[in-house]
Amino acid sequence: MISRGIAIMAALLFVSVTPLAPSLPAQSPSVSATSKQELAQGKFQELAERMEKLMVVLQKEDPEDSKLLGHGLRYVQEKKLHDRLESAGKLLRQERWDEGLVVMDKLRSDLRELLELLQNRNADLRELLERIDLLEGFKNRVDELTKEQQDEKEDSARAEALQKHLKNIEAQRQRAEDLLKKQQELRDQTNQLPLDAAADLAKPLEKKEGELEDATNELAKDLKDLEKQDAELKKDAEAAAGKPGAPKPSDAKPGEAKPSEAKPSEAKPSEGKPSECSGNAGKAAKAMGKAESALGEKKPESALKDQDQAMEALKKTIEELDAMAKEAARELLKLPFDEMAKQQEKTQSATDTLAKDMEKAEQGDEKTEGEPTPGKQKVQQAVPKQRAAAGQLKDYVPAKQKQQDAKEDLEAAQKALEEALAQLRQQLQDEVLRALEERFTAMLARQRELTTQTETVDATRNKILTASGALPTALVSKIEELAGSEAELEQESIDALKLLEEDGTTAVFPPMVEQLRDELNAVTAGLREHTTGAAMNSAQKDVEDLLTLLIDSLRKTIEMKEGGC
Repeated sequence: MISRGIAIMAALLFVSVTPLAPSLPAQSPSVSATSKQELAQGKFQELAERMEKLMVVLQKEDPEDSKLLGHGLRYVQEKKLHDRLESAGKLLRQERWDEGLVVMDKLRSDLRELLELLQNRNADLRELLERIDLLEGFKNRVDELTKEQQDEKEDSARAEALQKHLKNIEAQRQRAEDLLKKQQELRDQTNQLPLDAAADLAKPLEKKEGELEDATNELAKDLKDLEKQDAELKKDAEAAAGKPGAPKPSDAKPGEAKPSEAKPSEAKPSEGKPSECSGNAGKAAKAMGKAESALGEKKPESALKDQDQAMEALKKTIEELDAMAKEAARELLKLPFDEMAKQQEKTQSATDTLAKDMEKAEQGDEKTEGEPTPGKQKVQQAVPKQRAAAGQLKDYVPAKQKQQDAKEDLEAAQKALEEALAQLRQQLQDEVLRALEERFTAMLARQRELTTQTETVDATRNKILTASGALPTALVSKIEELAGSEAELEQESIDALKLLEEDGTTAVFPPMVEQLRDELNAVTAGLREHTTGAAMNSAQKDVEDLLTLLIDSLRKTIEMKEGGC
């Protein structure tokens, strides 16, 4: 059921179509045909203006009719109806009846299609445009949700990395503790050796010291990796803190101090400086090596000093690890789990709403049967994963994997929508190809006529030069008229180029149309300088050849597309 406003538009359009009769009047054809054409053109201009105004008014009162008018105005623009009506009037004024009939027949067909569109009868065209708008809207929403889910996953990934980092620190600290304990036991054994201990008494201790040295060297290597990971996490923390719109730290878990309440005594002694865990472990290993050598030389007293140095270095290593662990724990405490959970719930709610909208779009209405919405199932699958992720975050548990799974579902939906849109746009592109073929065919016919007229003018020019050698006024006027007609063809090529660039049909046509535009520009410039003759005739023939090539290429492309190639 169309509104009264749309009905008025359709009636106006019917009136504007009526003067475009398929045959011309027998009496006074020039005056009568031109008058009717001008009447049609004027009424169509009135129609377009009223459509634009009514569309604005109906945006709030009747969005559906407003959308329908929008489709109609888009159709008018794509079919260039204003320019073609004006062109038809020029043909009639020039008494070019046959050519005028061809143009008006095509105009009549397109205007009737517009009439059907406004009367809501051209379902295919209307549904195609509406389908593209619908899926484009869904795709944009999925894009936004995918970005949100990625950000939320990165926050969880950082929390998970900090938790793993803390476990790794604890593991390395335990190794250092074990080495310190063993070194203490070995020192006690060394201390019990007599100063003139025999080789068989020192040898077992020497071996044990060598084993401790190897183990401590391994610890030093692993601590270098730990320090590297610590530095990367600090860098990530700084980047996250500087991210626009970054959430503020949430309240701490029950029983834990907020980040702002951390006691000064708990701060890392060397905070702001690089960790020296691996360096101290390396010093311990070096001291153990010296102790091993001293034991091999049966110098237990010297070995004791080295063992003391090794233990002192291990103690510093443990202190550094404790400080690193405290700082990592504070960073983990700063992460706003509550806020992360709220944000995840917000994304989950938006995803659920989108899934319901996509499902509703499939239901159709009383007149039309709904179509499956691409990506709907994947969007639906993302919702429970997002809900589970929010639940984990509420328990202060990172939810990186759940969030990654949800993100992958959204990306799959995104891909499905993109593929569907590509197919729909291909249908529009096919229409563009056919429209260009018609445009260039008409341009070729017009160019051939202008080429012939230019040859005639040049032949006349050589016969009727004035005594002063100047061109007669009538001949000048005719050449300038030819220049104006070539300029119109140039504008046609510019419009075709815009259409190609906007729709991105194929890469091969824009360069060819650019060449056509340039050649027509050169022909127009030459005629405006009153140039005729062989050179001008050759330039016009080049335009004809290029138009022929374009038409052939377009037809082949259309045939290939229709053949599924």
